[in-house]
Amino acid sequence: MASQEILREEPSRGSFINDPRIRSLFFQTLVVILLFSSIWWIVHNVIENLQRLHIASGFGFLRSRAGFDISDTPIAYTSDSTYFRALVVGLLNTIIIAVAGIVLATVVGFLIGIGRLSQNWLIRKICTVYVEIFRNIPPLLVIFFWYSGVLAVLPPPRESIHLPLGSFLNQRGFYLPRAVWGDGSWLIGVALLLAIAMAWFVAHRARQRQKATGQQFPVFWTSVALIV
Repeated sequence: MASQEILREEPSRGSFINDPRIRSLFFQTLVVILLFSSIWWIVHNVIENLQRLHIASGFGFLRSRAGFDISDTPIAYTSDSTYFRALVVGLLNTIIIAVAGIVLATVVGFLIGIGRLSQNWLIRKICTVYVEIFRNIPPLLVIFFWYSGVLAVLPPPRESIHLPLGSFLNQRGFYLPRAVWGDGSWLIGVALLLAIAMAWFVAHRARQRQKATGQQFPVFWTSVALIV
């Protein structure tokens, strides 16, 4: 049999517009050009408007006087401080609140989790209801509740609710008196250490007494009295 040659014609590529690679490259380039053009147009308009309104741009304002007070300041701050220092104070306050919130949430979550495993029916149900309620409520709604439903109904600072031990409550929060350390304040620390040592000694002697005689001693209240 005579061998037959099979001739395969190479398919014609046709127009480059029909080439998917060229089309994808073209549209990607077009998108990049439009994107950078839009950014340039926005920046150009912003610069022109700032110049027309005589508004200075940049971060030079951070060296200017802030002119406002901040209630909680972890570092020294007054209304004469700069905007940069006010920014640092705000950042430190955010870190403090975040750390306190993490610690508090961890403690509360641990206690609630243990409570759900409790053999006590009432404790288990209370913890379950707490979890089911707060788990299904958006955090933003909880924030609005505390801000509008709790803090908003409290009196302003000048009409604060005075509580025992020199504390008071108002729209800005709950305030406790701050200890002012002066000469001889180190004696407080020494007295506290001595009280803790005495409480430990009482607990140790109470255990020995219970082993010897079987009689219990009110260690907890005695320790509280010594420390307080």
